[in-house]
Amino acid sequence: MTDTYPEVLAISFQKGGTGKTFTSLNIAGGLAARGFNVLAIDLDPQGTLTANLGKRDLYKDLDALSLDEILLDPKSWDNVNDLIHTDHEEFDLIPSNQSYNGNKTPLDSADAGENRLGRLLERLEDDYHYVVCDCPPDFSPYAKNAVTAGEKIVVPMEPETEMPHSTDLLFDQYEVLGMMHDLEIQYLAFLMTVNSTKMTNENKRMVEWFNETFDEKGVITDHRAAFARAKKSQQSIYAHPESLRNDEVERYDELLQLILKQTSPPTLGLDVEAAKAMTVEDIRAAAADQEVEA
Repeated sequence: MTDTYPEVLAISFQKGGTGKTFTSLNIAGGLAARGFNVLAIDLDPQGTLTANLGKRDLYKDLDALSLDEILLDPKSWDNVNDLIHTDHEEFDLIPSNQSYNGNKTPLDSADAGENRLGRLLERLEDDYHYVVCDCPPDFSPYAKNAVTAGEKIVVPMEPETEMPHSTDLLFDQYEVLGMMHDLEIQYLAFLMTVNSTKMTNENKRMVEWFNETFDEKGVITDHRAAFARAKKSQQSIYAHPESLRNDEVERYDELLQLILKQTSPPTLGLDVEAAKAMTVEDIRAAAADQEVEA
């Protein structure tokens, strides 16, 4: 890997409905708000991140070049730059496409099929500090490629009864992947999203389990209607004015702080330490300055 190779983050959990896409959106947005160049990659065949960013037409365009096609054909790897869309206000995007085959992808049997994404990222013409991969809710080659490309995982979950079992399964699967590819996998953070107005006794028990299990790497954030409106507006909570004013964004930002403390992106002309040191208040101030200039 080159000196300009980005930090690659896999937002992964094999269970659906745990907030992977919204977490990916907000991690990408939180990094971008600090001045980092960020590329988000939608690796989920369902294309939820792509749709949430207003790119549903790209997802449905079966004639468009897709990441799936390029991953399967090493001769086309230099074309990865043609997949990048740069019109989102916060970060760049490689969208998903209906042509993705999920668990049935030929990547299963392709040579080095679980290592190809990292090779693709070495061919990026634009330099990025971070690549944020929204993984599918499974252990398909797409998720495995995200992990082998960066060896860093963020795990989002909700306070449901099966979380302990599902988390053990996640650890087991990626431990095997690490052994097969000689990886030093890091779990950067675990995020649990709760709705404090609808907590059952079982939910509370899962919150207690979460705190005991993940300790300093665990972040608990509460559901906020403003955050849902950010997603509807095709923005992260760091670019959505109403969300950025909400006090809960400071607790959510604990997730970003954990990521920043454990990663070392290339400098690419940026004062990385100053960017890492930015607080939510700094981001709010920068957003206010931009409004004045506009």
